[in-house]
Order: sequence, then C-alpha cells, then structure tokens
Amino acid sequence: MIAPTVGNKVAVVTGGTRGIGLEVARLLALSGARVVVSGRSRSVGRRIQRELALNAKAEVLFVAADVGSAVQVERLIQETMALWGTIDILVNCAGVNVVEDPHGPTEKQWDLLFRTNAKGAWLCCRAALPYLLNARGSIVNVASLAGLVGVAGSIGYAASKSAVISLTRSLALTHADRGLRVNVVCPGPVETDMTHGSWAAIGEEDGRLRARAMCPQGRIAEPGEIANSICFLAGEGASFITGAVLAVDGGKSAGMMLADRYKPSAIGTLNPL
Repeated sequence: MIAPTVGNKVAVVTGGTRGIGLEVARLLALSGARVVVSGRSRSVGRRIQRELALNAKAEVLFVAADVGSAVQVERLIQETMALWGTIDILVNCAGVNVVEDPHGPTEKQWDLLFRTNAKGAWLCCRAALPYLLNARGSIVNVASLAGLVGVAGSIGYAASKSAVISLTRSLALTHADRGLRVNVVCPGPVETDMTHGSWAAIGEEDGRLRARAMCPQGRIAEPGEIANSICFLAGEGASFITGAVLAVDGGKSAGMMLADRYKPSAIGTLNPL
C-alpha cells in the first residue's frame, strides 16, 4: 500500500468492516488518521476496531450504522463530532449487490440497491457536509465500473452506481469554491465477498475465469489496490482534483479487446501480470 497524505485528520469510512472499506480504514489508520469505521455488525466492527487500533497504533472508533437510515447516519456523524470535533474525510464504501432474474431486479431488490448504494451515499454526504465544508475536507464515493458502462444482468446495481457517479459530480461542482473536494472511484472486479457472491450464480470458478478473461491485465484486483486510489484522492496529494471519476479496473473501461481473448479455450491460460 501507498501511504496517503492524511496526517492527523479524522476520517469516516462506511462499509469499513470488510472488503475495500476495511482496506481503506487500515491504510488511513496506518497513515496517522483518526478513523471511524462503520458497518452493520457490532461484533465484527468491534473486532476490527481492536485490530486496527493494535496493529496500526491508531485511534479508531466503531459506530454501527445502516447507511440507508437517516437516523442512524446522523448518529454516526454526531458520535464522530462528539469524540473528535471535526470530520476531514468521508469515504462511502457501503454497498450491496443482488442476483437478478432474466427480467431484471424485483421491486424489492431495486429498492434495496438504491437504498444502500445511492441513498446511503447521499445521506452520509448530507449529514457530514457542514463539518466537511468547515474543514475544507474531501469525500470519496465508491461506485463501480458497472456505473460507467452498464452490465448485462445487473440492471439495478448498474443504475444505482450510476447515481453515485452523478451525485459525486454534482456535489463537487456545488461546493468546489468552498474548498470541498468530491471524487468517485469505480472499481472493476475485486477479490471481495461481494464479488464472489455475484459469481455464485454461474459457479465461482467460472466467474473468476470469465472476469480474468475480460480484464486487459488478465487478473482481478486486490482490495488494497482500490484502497490506494481512494486514499490518494482523500489526501492532500490530490488537492486540485475534484469531480473526478477514476476507473480502477485493469483497463476494462478503455474498450474492447481482440475476440480471441474471450474464447473459452483461452480463459484458463491467461497469466496475471
């Protein structure tokens, strides 16, 4: 991992108990930030809090919250302010995905996707905004490659992540002259529980091979690689970057590759770089 320039700043990381969010929290803590980790599981969150505080020798707070609840999000922000009196960085990593049927998501699935992925990001931004503006801080939202190009069979997920991208751009433009920076990272396939779950419908190994075949780099990202990009945008090294949409996808969004790359006989022979 690459240490971001975050100093003694206060960072709130939603979805911080697993996957990309956990790696973001770990990197920020190792870099000297005071970190608030948020997730829905109290037992997991308290374990993560102890682990980060011990290994990173950092000040870490866990606050249980469902980002789709305005009341719980407000409590998350107010507990942070009560402890440390400022918020300099907000990283919105909380997200969900579902397995859709051939006709697309059900109404219940659509509502879940938008409640967590889009509404959740907005609620956290809205609640933290006065304090981030006061600190001239930064927000990094986590969307997806699916929000940039669309994904067959993931209609609801792609739509919800497109909303996060639009939210980011609009917030960035609205508050740029007040010193607040807002950017979004769009990962491709990453080695996380969520990705493994999406492969389950076709078989995890087949899903892994297909993801590798469709990536120009011929491999799947590690969570820490995405965390590096997020933490860079959150830190002072990105002081003149706002409204950016950064694809961290091994080149997938650059375009199509040669047709031979997608042949079943080639999928198992790809060598990760």
